[in-house]
Amino acid sequence: MTKFFSFVSSVILLCVPYFFMACASNGNMKAEYYSTVLPTYDFDTNAPTIIISDPWDLSSKYYAGQALEAFKKRGFNNIYLQGQIEQSFVRNVIYVKVTKERLDPSSNYQYTFNATGVCNVINGVPSCSIDTRNSEASQQNVKRTIRDAYKVTFDWYDIYKRTRILYVAGSATVESGIYSDLRVLTTLLNDTITRMEFRRPVQYIYHSSLAEH
Repeated sequence: MTKFFSFVSSVILLCVPYFFMACASNGNMKAEYYSTVLPTYDFDTNAPTIIISDPWDLSSKYYAGQALEAFKKRGFNNIYLQGQIEQSFVRNVIYVKVTKERLDPSSNYQYTFNATGVCNVINGVPSCSIDTRNSEASQQNVKRTIRDAYKVTFDWYDIYKRTRILYVAGSATVESGIYSDLRVLTTLLNDTITRMEFRRPVQYIYHSSLAEH
C-alpha cells in the first residue's frame, strides 16, 4: 500500500552576534571604554609629554592633533605633538592609533524559509523529495546589515622610568554608510580621553551622541 502526504517544515538560522552592536539611529552610538594602568604611578599634568603616531599612518597622525586638544582640556598643559619640543625634555610619550574594520555581514543575519515536499511510504520505508526553491528566494531577499568597527588606542610611557604606565582603548561599531569616519572617530576619541581614569583599570559600555562634523 502506498500513502501520499505533504509536509511543511520551518528552518530558522540564527545570527551570531558580535561582542556589542551600535545604535545607528538618531545620532547615537554604543561604545566601549577599556583601560589598564600602573596603580602606583603618579600622573603629572605638568610633565613634558609628546603625542606620537606612526608616520606612515596618516589617519592616526591626523587624530593625534585632535588628541592634543582633548588632553589640554583634561588639564595637561605641557603636552605637544612630536617635533614641537626638544626630545631631551620629554618625560612622557603617548602613542595614539586609530583603526577601522569592515565586519563580515554573513555572520550577522537571520532568515526563515519553508521547505515543501512529497513523501512516498512504501512497505513502511519513507522516500521523500524536498523542494527548497522558495528558501533560496527568501535568502536572496534578506537584508544583510554591514557594520564598521572603529577603535582608538593610547599607549602611555614614562621615558625616565622606562615603564609603560597606561593603556586605553575606545571602540564602537556602527552601521556602514550612516556617518562619516571623521564623525565617528572624532566622537570616539574625545569620549575616550574625557573618560580616562588614571587610578584604576576600568571597562564599561556607554551610549554617546555623535558630534556634528
